[in-house]
Amino acid sequence: MSAAFSYTAEYVLDKTYFEECFTQSVNTTPNLKQYSKTAIFTVIGLAILMQESVGKLPSNSQEMYYLGYFFIGLAVVEWLSIRFKKTWWLWRQMISKAAGDHVSLTIDEKGIHSQSTHVNQHILWTDVYRITQTDAGFLIALQKSTTYLSKRCLTQNAIDFIASKQS
Repeated sequence: MSAAFSYTAEYVLDKTYFEECFTQSVNTTPNLKQYSKTAIFTVIGLAILMQESVGKLPSNSQEMYYLGYFFIGLAVVEWLSIRFKKTWWLWRQMISKAAGDHVSLTIDEKGIHSQSTHVNQHILWTDVYRITQTDAGFLIALQKSTTYLSKRCLTQNAIDFIASKQS
């Protein structure tokens, strides 16, 4: 009878870890769906500004003028968030309270348990929908979310064990 598998490691949530998470888990190829909100905000802003130039309502002309440019500004911010997606995401992670935390990781027959100062997460193998192996880690898909697990803190035995859970 073989002994039950158990693996424990510790890693730090630093910029290189967050950058790896983003690179391995986010699709960065631009598509039209990403820009739909930008286009909608631009059209609304231009429609308000054009309506203002046609209809001369003295009571709310200045408010409509500002509202039109507000929507144009929203479109610019949305475009920038798409254009600089990685930088924006990394910056948000680095200013979060989790940045710099030490994470204790335990992988066993029940599942994956990660614990830090701010997070105590249990992923049971029975809750895992799909495991996708990438070059640098694993994307673990649950019913409503996906978690990334880096290989840099794993031994070959742990990698093989997680890979065996794919089937």
